[in-house]
Amino acid sequence: MKFSLTTYLIAGVAAVFAISLWIGSLWSNHKIAVLERDIETAKSVAAEKQSAADEKERQAAEYKAKNEYLEQQIAEVQAIAKKQDEELETLSKTVDAARGNVERTRRIRSVATTADELCAKLGEIGHGCG
Repeated sequence: MKFSLTTYLIAGVAAVFAISLWIGSLWSNHKIAVLERDIETAKSVAAEKQSAADEKERQAAEYKAKNEYLEQQIAEVQAIAKKQDEELETLSKTVDAARGNVERTRRIRSVATTADELCAKLGEIGHGCG
């Protein structure tokens, strides 16, 4: 059995083809491994980002609750302040009226009357002195 040049060429081409397939397979396996590592890295980064987002949402919910509470407190304080303003307005009117009465009383000239004169005046209006 003699091998001819054609047989050697076919064997060489087959060997080169087999080596090419083997190298391609190694390269493909390498690329797949790199991509799998990238996927795992991306998954872990995504999990961290999701965890951070969940934390931010929780904080936002806390701030919203605090804000609603503080708005309620402000509304209550404003209602109290309005009531106090109304009371102060009423007191101010009362004080102004009292001051006016005091001023009128000061302007009235005091008249010295005797008991007899007082009884006479009371008698005029129908109340006698006893």
